[in-house]
Order: sequence, then structure tokens, then C-alpha cells
Amino acid sequence: MVDRQRRMRTEEGQAIAELVIVAPVLLLVIVLMIGLGRIDSAQGDVESAARAAVQAAVVQSNPADAQAQAIAAVTSTLAGAGLTCPSRQVTTDTQNFVPGGSVSVTVTCVTSLADVTVPGLPGSKTLSATSTAHIDPFRVMNGAS
Repeated sequence: MVDRQRRMRTEEGQAIAELVIVAPVLLLVIVLMIGLGRIDSAQGDVESAARAAVQAAVVQSNPADAQAQAIAAVTSTLAGAGLTCPSRQVTTDTQNFVPGGSVSVTVTCVTSLADVTVPGLPGSKTLSATSTAHIDPFRVMNGAS
């Protein structure tokens, strides 16, 4: 009877020791999964901003308006998603801005890992996306080259 009680106490101690060792590892894995998921979500937000920008640019009547509307669409989309990009670049390719041509918008966002993943995490992440749309071949454009 005494051996049985002693064995049960030893097993309880072993289970607690295993929990102390395994719990931090499981917690780290969970935090890593959440962080990677949030980075993927932020990448999706940048891709969405590139799509919104090219949709706004393709309906404009000239390349200058296309660039301005693309920047406005990116700003609005990223603000709506809650993604902060202190270092953001929007490049609108309007070299083929003619009826039947195309417009391409590239959005590059450098954001803090603390904003995207877990608070307090140092470093930054560069997120980039490009979207292209064709201009209606039957539309009339002003100022097109």
C-alpha cells in the first residue's frame, strides 16, 4: 500500500515536470502560428490595395489622373484594413495607357513586425503586390499618348 502511494506521488511529479517542459514549447508554437497568420493577412491587405488601385486607375482619362487615383485607392484600402505602412511606395505603370492597353500598379509596404504580428517583436517586413488591368478598347481617352 505504501509503495502504491509512493508510486502515485512520483507519477504526479513526473506529469508536472512534463507540463513545465511542454507548455512553453506549445505556447511558442501557438504564438508563431498566430504571427505567421497575421503576416499572411497583411499580405492579403496589400494585394487588395493593389487591386483597388488598378481598378481606380484603369477608368481614368489620362495617366496623371490614373496615378493620383491609384495612390488614393491604396491609402484608403490600407487605412480601412488597419495596416500601417510608414514606408509605402505605389508605382503605376501607364506606358501603355491607350484604349486596349493596360495599367499595372505595384504596391510596396514596409511595416513593423510589432504592428503585423505580436506586439514587441523587433524588425520589419516588406510586403509587395502587383495588379494589372486592361483598358477598354472602345473607350475615348483625353490626353492619352
